[in-house]
Amino acid sequence: MNEDRPAVLVDLPTSIRGFCYHDNEGESYIVLNARLTREQNLHTFDHEREHIDLGEMYDTSYLEYGGAS
Repeated sequence: MNEDRPAVLVDLPTSIRGFCYHDNEGESYIVLNARLTREQNLHTFDHEREHIDLGEMYDTSYLEYGGAS
């Protein structure tokens, strides 16, 4: 894992691998599912880091997997 981004492990439903968010001060965080393997979390960390690096967290129209309309 790249240590330049804060990451936390949280027990999430297994259908959720992880997500990223930013706080009120603009600091970005990556939340990983503690129920998944280290390998899965490494992959998810890199995936979420890419979202942050591309600035997709600030695009209110971006929705990766769809959702409620």
